[in-house]
Amino acid sequence: MDWAAFERQLVGTGAYETPADNRARFPRFVEKRLFRLRMARVYWHAWRLSRDPEAYVPRLWAPNGFEVVQAIERTGGRVAFEGFDALRGANLPAVFVSNHVSALETYLAAPLLLPFTTYTYILKKSLLRYPVFGRVIRALDPVPVGRKSPMEDLKDVLVHGTETLRRGRSVMVFPQGSRHRLFDPATFNSIGAKLARRAGVPVVPLCLATDFLRIGEWQRDLFATVHPESTVRAACGEPIPPDVPQAEVQRRSIGFIESTLARWEALDGRPMLVPPASAAPAEAAP
Repeated sequence: MDWAAFERQLVGTGAYETPADNRARFPRFVEKRLFRLRMARVYWHAWRLSRDPEAYVPRLWAPNGFEVVQAIERTGGRVAFEGFDALRGANLPAVFVSNHVSALETYLAAPLLLPFTTYTYILKKSLLRYPVFGRVIRALDPVPVGRKSPMEDLKDVLVHGTETLRRGRSVMVFPQGSRHRLFDPATFNSIGAKLARRAGVPVVPLCLATDFLRIGEWQRDLFATVHPESTVRAACGEPIPPDVPQAEVQRRSIGFIESTLARWEALDGRPMLVPPASAAPAEAAP
């Protein structure tokens, strides 16, 4: 499937799933290496195309992100996206809040969200200085945070995030801060709910299972491992109106992610939630 056909299906049905007969064309150990080469090609395209941000963001970012879907499927992996019909006719822009599993979702979000709304990310300021990837990030005009002072970060997010939303552009935030394969609600802070309340826009919860790519044991990205047996999943929840109290927004967002992951755990037979007994102690939200 090409990008145009995928976009039509997603907008029309809110869903997409890899055909059941998708099969790897090479032995699995070979495909895992080929996946890395395919992703290198995606990064190269992003770096080259992002030289012109005015063209990249509105027209080329989503097809570039769709190359990740194609790379997964050509590795014998599967994707399953659901619930994005909730964005048709929704009151947008919005603040999208999501669990954070792997590096895949920063690219996968583009083909899933851009057919419905323009958006950017709240992310670490240090990413703007990354070689190659930094130029791509700068092209997206993100809301950067320094990660040194929680209060200063919150202030920056509320000020610059609100400005972005009032210009008609949605914002995506990963309230866990760092990537975790298993979801622990205690690490999911309320920064997205705070920003949405300040800007007077809805919150839209997203649930992701992208442990097809898993954090490396010695280095998070350089030694990341590929697991084609793990279906890449994404689900979009119903927008939560801006007049809902902040605590209830947070409760609904976490509830959607937890219930969706529990359903996927039963469907796929792989862990996605932190067992209750080992959940981390709650930490103060910024």
